[in-house]
Amino acid sequence: MIRLSQRSLLALFGLVVTFILISCLPDRSEAQEIGRMMFYNVENLFDTIDDPLTDDGDFTPDGHLHWTKKRYRVKRENLAWVISNIGEWGMPAIVGLVEIENKGVIADLLSLNTFKDITYDYSVTQSADPRGIDVALMWDKSKLKHIESQEIPHYGTLSCFPLGCDPRDVHEASGTGRNTLWVTLEHRSTGRQMDIFVMHSPSRRGGIRETEEKRLEVMSKVRGIIDSIWQKDPNRNIVVMGDFNDNPSDASLKKGLGAQGIEANTPIKPDRLYNLAFPLFNEGKGTHLFEGHYWMPDQIIVSGGLFLGDNPLLRDRRLSIFHNKALFTRRGTLRRTYAGLNYNGGYSDHLPIYIKLY
Repeated sequence: MIRLSQRSLLALFGLVVTFILISCLPDRSEAQEIGRMMFYNVENLFDTIDDPLTDDGDFTPDGHLHWTKKRYRVKRENLAWVISNIGEWGMPAIVGLVEIENKGVIADLLSLNTFKDITYDYSVTQSADPRGIDVALMWDKSKLKHIESQEIPHYGTLSCFPLGCDPRDVHEASGTGRNTLWVTLEHRSTGRQMDIFVMHSPSRRGGIRETEEKRLEVMSKVRGIIDSIWQKDPNRNIVVMGDFNDNPSDASLKKGLGAQGIEANTPIKPDRLYNLAFPLFNEGKGTHLFEGHYWMPDQIIVSGGLFLGDNPLLRDRRLSIFHNKALFTRRGTLRRTYAGLNYNGGYSDHLPIYIKLY
């Protein structure tokens, strides 16, 4: 028979007590965790139907790209694979998408067998982009309750309006490009609300300097809305995700939106915006390949409140890039759906990004 010394018995007793105390501590269970939040510029998710109100003729069976039902299905299956793999053990709880044609393509995407075990709700803008591309947000209905969705026009004096209810006349609305989607969600387990802005900023087509003012104007407008939210509730959680067509260091984000860099020693304040793309950007990494070099147009920006409190929603001070080899060609370039007019059956010209919310 093995006899334990008094010291050993005390040590064993201490371990047992410690285990019991740890097991009794309040901890956020898997069911209470929100899960991963991702953003993805999916590059032209169009259906095959010609919309007479937009310039989408290339994405029809008889168009220049010969966009058939089969190719449309392959595109959706590829995107579903990416979304499901970013979700780790389950699907992402929140998914922001840009370059989608309409609500119908989101419904078609979610009809795939990949999503049979999750029920996403979603909101989609109905902006005046000439090609008809919009932005969307999907969320897990079992974890998140929808409060409200609004659109923010990129230009003009109107700040925002309810989703799909544009009060402007045709002249005011024409040529204004993509709207920003603003969705308010509530975490069912904790009751904490979050305002999420999904953006696709004006492109650099025509020159970086020549188009810089457009992006600065758009980001300043969104910042004004965020400030109005904080005037009512300084602790309100804010997330801004999107393809900003600028790097984190550019004026539209640093000056217009007021999104600052964040490192391990950065002091956090609830009413400040922190760009989670900055650490990777400073390391020379990116999400889009242009002229042989990566840059970082795709970013997730959060308010400091997500890091604060007894049970913070966010712990990591940087986002992650989904860098799976399936998204690349043998030459190391991104595997797109088309290379010019040549069909490749790929994914997108952007890499998706994500963070984890607890």
